[in-house]
Amino acid sequence: MNHLQQSLAWLFSLNARGMKLGLDNTRELLRRLGDPQNDFKSIHVAGSNGKGSVCALIHSIMSQAGIRAGLYTSPHLLRFNERMRIGDEQIDDYELSELIDRCRPIAEAMAAEGMELTFFEITTAMAFLHFSEKQVEYVVVETGMGGRLDSTNVVNPALSVITPISIEHSEYLGRTLREIASEKAGIIKPDTPVVANSGDEVREVVSARAADLGSMVHYLEDDVYSLVSMGREGIVLNYAGKEYEVGISGSIQAGNAATAILAMEVLGDDRIGEKDIRKGLADCNWPCRMQLVGNDPPTVVDVTHTTMGAKSLAKDFPSVYGPGNILVIGVLLDKDVNGLASALGPVFRKIVATEPDSDRGMAADAVGRAFMHHCEDVTVEEKVGDAIRLAYDNLEMGETVLVTGSLYTAGDALRWLAKRTPS
Repeated sequence: MNHLQQSLAWLFSLNARGMKLGLDNTRELLRRLGDPQNDFKSIHVAGSNGKGSVCALIHSIMSQAGIRAGLYTSPHLLRFNERMRIGDEQIDDYELSELIDRCRPIAEAMAAEGMELTFFEITTAMAFLHFSEKQVEYVVVETGMGGRLDSTNVVNPALSVITPISIEHSEYLGRTLREIASEKAGIIKPDTPVVANSGDEVREVVSARAADLGSMVHYLEDDVYSLVSMGREGIVLNYAGKEYEVGISGSIQAGNAATAILAMEVLGDDRIGEKDIRKGLADCNWPCRMQLVGNDPPTVVDVTHTTMGAKSLAKDFPSVYGPGNILVIGVLLDKDVNGLASALGPVFRKIVATEPDSDRGMAADAVGRAFMHHCEDVTVEEKVGDAIRLAYDNLEMGETVLVTGSLYTAGDALRWLAKRTPS
C-alpha cells in the first residue's frame, strides 16, 4: 500500500462516524486552513434530481469560455480524484496525498478537542483548499445532502441553483416535500440571485426563503424549453427558440441543460457567449447518465436513484433501446426502493436485483422482493458483476442490459466491465 492509499484509507475510515448535518466543524476546519472558501467565486447547486449534471454542464460551459473553473462533486464513480476537477483535469495523486497530509493533523487535533470531523467535512475542506491554491476564479459546488446544514454551505455564492426536488433522505431532511425543499433552499444567501427548476409546492418554499433574504429567483418555465430528440449519444434541446445539442442522454437532461443556460444568463459574465454555451453543452462529459458503455453485448450504465428519475428513465430507455431488455439494479438503504420498482419494473422483461459494494447497500433480496410486485421474472444475485453476467446469459436478440439504481452500483459495474474479456 503506497502513501496515497494509506492516506485515503484513513480518510475513508471516517465514514464510520456516519453523516452529520451542521456547519460548525467545517467552518472551524476551514478557519484553521485559512478560510480558502473565500478565495474564489462559487456557484452552489442543490436539489434531488439532476444537480450533478447541472454542475457538470455549467462547469463545461465556463471552461469552454476560458474561465479557470473548478468542479466539486460527490460521490465518485471509480477514483476519489473525480471529486475535484479544474477544466478537464482531475486532481492528481500527489496533490491529493498532500492535501490529506495537511488536513489530517488538524482533524486529529480537533477530534482531541471534541470536534470529530466526518469524511465529507474533511473532503469539502480539502477541495476548497485545493481550488484556492490553484487560483481558480469560480468553483461549481454540488451539495452533498440537503443544503442548509450541508458542509458545502459555507460558501458565499455568486449564484445559487436549485434543481427539481423530490422525497429523499427523509430521516435527515424531513418527511414532506415542503420540509425537504426548505432544507435545499437553505443554500440561498442574502442578495444573491437564484435559478430554480421547481414545481408549484417547492416554488412557494423557495420564493419565501428568497424574499426573506432579498434575493431574486429566476424560475425555469416549462414553455421556455423542450426536448426535440433523444438518442444514445445525447439529446437536442430547444431553449427560447434555439436548438442545442447536449452530450448527455436522457429526457431529464433537457431540464438540466436549460437550467445551465438560464444560470449562465443570470450570472451575466460577459466572457460567456452563445458559442461557449453551445460547445459546453455538446462536449460535456458526465458519465453514467443513460450511457452506452459497451456493445458486446449492449450495456448501458446509469445512476438514477430517485422515483422521479426512475419515472423518466422508464420512459426514455424503451424509446431509445426498444421493448424487452434486462434491468440490473442495486440501491442504497435510504432510497425508495418501492418507488423505483413501481416505475422501472413494468418496462423490463427481466430484473436482476443486486447489492452495491457499500456498507449502505440494501440487501439484494430486499430489492428483489420490491420488484417482484412489478415484474414476473425477478432473480437475485448479491454481487453486481454476477448480476450482469446473469443478465448477459439471459439476453434475447436485440435486447440491452441496463445497470442502474445507485452511483455505487454504476461504479461496481464499470470496474467489473473493465476486467471482463468480451466473449
